[in-house]
Amino acid sequence: MNSRIKLFLVPLLFIAPWNPAVAATDDGIPLNRERYAGRSLAADFTIGPCPNTPHGLEQIKGNLYRHTTGAGLAVHSGLVLVTGEGALIIDPAMTCTATWLRDEIRRRFNISVTYVVLTHAHADHISGAQIFQNDGAIVVANQRAVEPIVGERIPTALPDRTFDKEMTIRLGDETVRLVRVAPSHSDSMTMVLFPGQKAVQCTDVCESRSMPYNDFLDFYYDGWIETLDWVLQQDVEIIDVGHYTPATKADITAERTYMIDLHQQVLDLVRSGQSWDQLYRNVHFAEDVRKWTGFDTMHILNILGMYRWVSNHRRGEW
Repeated sequence: MNSRIKLFLVPLLFIAPWNPAVAATDDGIPLNRERYAGRSLAADFTIGPCPNTPHGLEQIKGNLYRHTTGAGLAVHSGLVLVTGEGALIIDPAMTCTATWLRDEIRRRFNISVTYVVLTHAHADHISGAQIFQNDGAIVVANQRAVEPIVGERIPTALPDRTFDKEMTIRLGDETVRLVRVAPSHSDSMTMVLFPGQKAVQCTDVCESRSMPYNDFLDFYYDGWIETLDWVLQQDVEIIDVGHYTPATKADITAERTYMIDLHQQVLDLVRSGQSWDQLYRNVHFAEDVRKWTGFDTMHILNILGMYRWVSNHRRGEW
């Protein structure tokens, strides 16, 4: 090679621009958000000033953190992955604290948020995503979340990327897997797996010795059990449930036992011909379940939700 070619190649390599796409990639499906331009939005119940709302960002393991918003039984949480190429956060939860979380990540780690993952289309978890999207973050959700976000007029960001069954995000040296197991707490649920940290985000489906919320609301019993089975099959040690405290596999096993037992008791009582007024008085709870967070306020509501599911999913004798 002659000297003139050598001199030409060296400066060319020196000035070659760094391509940030190499450090952050995914196989999601781009959503044409323009088709929803001007969509009607409900009032954002999380946008008002909340200077006294507790919030935090706590290290869980290595470069995996957990953000929290709210106090006591009202706390909402999501995992945060910190890398040199940006952060991935799950479910901002509140618009009024999303700005704090964005600024705290920037202050502590000198990085921006690259991805925001929405676990499902319920406003109490996904509010505030627009704060990060406006700063350039990529918002991701299961494709089934788009319709309820639009239809229910949820005032949050529409996803930039969606997926059907699985999606992979690579951020720096980290890989994050998004999985739709089955309809469970909603039809739009996403499990978020962090293989390198042996952690999973299982919001609202998994419980940490706490009662499932209310009368199950947006609920699919069969898929709920299937999702718990999937979590138990994963090589994970950290299970964030979106509320309260993270769970262990022992907690998930106990929850699975509770759900199956509640379903079977309600089904047996319905088959025996008991009306609601009789039935709810005849469901029995194990002693350890009676000690779970929220038992006093949620156990009858849980019976009601399961009664509704059973009533709508049996043919009867004819």
